[in-house]
Amino acid sequence: MQNSNTTQNVFPKIAILGMGAITLSIARALSRNKVPYFVLTRDAKRKSELLTNPLWYRFGSGETEPISFEGITSSLEETKDNFDYIILGAKSANLEESIQKSLPLLAKGGRFVLIQNGFPEEIVSVNADQILGGVVGWNTQKLSDGVYFQSNAGALILGGADETSPESFWKQALEPYIPVILTSNLKGFRWHKLGINSVINGLSASCQLTLGELFFKKSGRSAAIRVLTEVRNIIEKIGIKEEVVPGSVSVGKLGNGKGALPFLLRHIILLAIGIKYYRIRTSMVQDLDAGRKTEIDELNGQIVTKSKKWGIITPVNEAIVKKIKSLEEGKDKPAISFLEELARM
Repeated sequence: MQNSNTTQNVFPKIAILGMGAITLSIARALSRNKVPYFVLTRDAKRKSELLTNPLWYRFGSGETEPISFEGITSSLEETKDNFDYIILGAKSANLEESIQKSLPLLAKGGRFVLIQNGFPEEIVSVNADQILGGVVGWNTQKLSDGVYFQSNAGALILGGADETSPESFWKQALEPYIPVILTSNLKGFRWHKLGINSVINGLSASCQLTLGELFFKKSGRSAAIRVLTEVRNIIEKIGIKEEVVPGSVSVGKLGNGKGALPFLLRHIILLAIGIKYYRIRTSMVQDLDAGRKTEIDELNGQIVTKSKKWGIITPVNEAIVKKIKSLEEGKDKPAISFLEELARM
């Protein structure tokens, strides 16, 4: 059960459970580097889909390319092998179920790789030494024509949930297609990504806007700074050392407080992001567009939950969570005026 392009497997045995936008970028990098991997599916229908048709991928302005999983795909029930690493592409709500179903396939001393947003390491029932956290620094989304489009280059930050640094083979397996950072400070990267995602996903979804539509508005940029200020306050309170994902900007520099960048420069940075990614409808916006439940509880909801633990007020993030839940339930409609409300809080 290995990629037919490779004659000798010098890598640990890797499986991917849940082939979607983010895991497709990882699968492409493994394929390009001729690293053997196996694709696991939850049911026979998804197995048939992946065996019958390739998934189509495009990076930036490059060519659209097919990625085939023929010969390396099997359902969980059929698979008899054990794997050193199982990369889980499930949504956070389905993460524990995915772990329990694939746990019998994890080799002794093996690890799950959790690439979900928020703090997935805290919501699963396996030991910390069985978990690698993966913080994703790129955006891949499925377009209306079915193509998975990666809009930016970005790193994969890997760190042990037990605060150990992972094995160096990940660099050989994924670079140069995905730059890899190995860290013992996973929480520092998790908190940074949570702050940025709570703006990119949570704030934009609260009005169902593209990133350009969000950041071209002064109220949108001001609301973003308010979101990040609340995250910064928590990070400082609990003593987390923020680690910045390459290509991003520190939450501590964008949020209000000591050491922040000049106010005008922060608006310019946000405006530049809006220009670069003007048409991007992030995953949470697309969920609302399609009438699906979002992962707001794993983003802005995490900020609200953790802030209460430490006696910190987060009214902007609380308002975003409430708004998106109302949109999910069809009790409310998106309105630009909501950004103005947030900016005034």
